[in-house]
Amino acid sequence: MSLKSKSLSNLRELPAVSVITEEDQVRINLNVPKSLRNRWKSAALKREITMTDLILEAMKIHSNE
Repeated sequence: MSLKSKSLSNLRELPAVSVITEEDQVRINLNVPKSLRNRWKSAALKREITMTDLILEAMKIHSNE
């Protein structure tokens, strides 16, 4: 009995390194004035990023990252 190689079409795709090293996400709810939320949303749209990314980027300054 000899070993046979799998055909390339049968190989499973490996997850990207960023997926493997990604940290678990948690939800944070906060109350802000509607006008402030609208300014955040507008700023995110102008930069073509999500509001989550916008807020995370701003908060990294305060968490020494």
